[in-house]
Amino acid sequence: MHQLRNGRPASERYVPPEQEPLPFESEIEAPPRLARPEDEDEDEDAEGTDPDDEAPTEGKRKRKKKRRRGKPKRRNLDDDTTLPRQTVHCHAPDDQCCPTCGNALSVIGKARSLRVEWVPGHFIIQEFLRDKCACSKHPGEGVLTVPGPTALDRAMCGNGLLARVLVDKFADHLPLNRQAGRMGREGFEVGSNTLSGWVLQASPLAHVLALAVRQQVCEAPALQGDDTGHPVQDGGNGHLRKGRLWVFTDQEQAFYAFTPTKEGVYPAELLKDYAGTMLLVDGGSEFNQAVREHDLERSGCWSHLRTYFWKALPHHPHEADLALGTINDLFMLEREHWGTMVAEEIRARRQEHSKPLVDGFYRWVNGISTTVRPKSPLGAAIRYARNQEGSLRVFLDRGELPMHNNLSELLLRQPVVGRKNWLFSRSEGGAKAAADYFTLIGSCMLQGIDPHAYLVDVLPRVMDHPAHRIHEFTPKSWRLAHKKQGTSEAPRPS
Repeated sequence: MHQLRNGRPASERYVPPEQEPLPFESEIEAPPRLARPEDEDEDEDAEGTDPDDEAPTEGKRKRKKKRRRGKPKRRNLDDDTTLPRQTVHCHAPDDQCCPTCGNALSVIGKARSLRVEWVPGHFIIQEFLRDKCACSKHPGEGVLTVPGPTALDRAMCGNGLLARVLVDKFADHLPLNRQAGRMGREGFEVGSNTLSGWVLQASPLAHVLALAVRQQVCEAPALQGDDTGHPVQDGGNGHLRKGRLWVFTDQEQAFYAFTPTKEGVYPAELLKDYAGTMLLVDGGSEFNQAVREHDLERSGCWSHLRTYFWKALPHHPHEADLALGTINDLFMLEREHWGTMVAEEIRARRQEHSKPLVDGFYRWVNGISTTVRPKSPLGAAIRYARNQEGSLRVFLDRGELPMHNNLSELLLRQPVVGRKNWLFSRSEGGAKAAADYFTLIGSCMLQGIDPHAYLVDVLPRVMDHPAHRIHEFTPKSWRLAHKKQGTSEAPRPS
């Protein structure tokens, strides 16, 4: 595009050689600026020295000193007098023995550390006094310090505060900068970068638990699944790329996973350890490869079909109302027996009451399909119904499956609502860590347990627990152990 000057392109402007410069073409003095400290130093050096005396010799050059920003200092909790304090003694167990002679170790001192903890309603500072033990006969074996009951080593947060940050972000959709502001109003000043560091440090613990949840979910005979977008910001240009967040559930627990795209290879990989044979999903083509490779029976979602007819209702009120009436009757029948009967009883009820409605619905669909414009909203609903007829009929013979995929939709609503607050993940690693946290909190919701109480109890004990028994710490196992003990205390799997 040509640059405009006085309303005319520069290429069309003609200035005779003898013409004086116009006022707007003359040089205009730049607006003044405040002198920077570096400029003042250079001016003082230039005025107070002789340039001939200070001329750099060959091979020598003046180097400008760079100002280095100091590393942020860690908050000194000893100087904090605003928060109440609590002392926690960590004693050495009686069976601590010297590896050389087998004698009991002697306590030779205390190791002291401070943590900020959150208890319902306020913050406190916990002072941990941990025993330091050694063998009097073999001092060369070193000093053994009793570990503290905290999930993150060398972090400033206690287990309750860490769990609060995780639940607020991944269950209540509160970004870390808002959490930092709220904590400041409550008397504990902390930066959002510090909170981000805690979330990052706890992610390996969450990943171990998420893998155990995934293993338990894949042992179910039937699964439900769905996916949604999850933007990720990678690189320094600030551009976002489209990622994908998946969820699969056995109606008792759920596992989430992040992938770069929604290609069919990813759900096929996620379900490679699935031991069941039934998969309830929508009509998306991204699940075709998983169904084909793992020989799964695919069931359809009547809620998705109902949505198509809802969209057609303003344009075709009579025909869409007929379809919605029959679909509504199917849902009312499902409400009567789902969750109150075993699978075989549900199948018998569906064969008796629901199957005649489905047969009549498809007779109407096939009859009206030749009279509807294909590109109209009603045509789209009819086309979806005919294309998905086989999968939409599966629920009639499978009492283990619901007739809709609403549970997966609800599970994905959690990260979708959170996405409206924190917008995107800063990296692919952060998106995968978020999927692990959604796995734990979503499974807690399905089990009806408090995710804060679960994380406070489980996270400190994950790394010390035997790897082949990590399944004892999944939300489902945690709830069953708690129910078996019959106490208000946190369960302790044996």
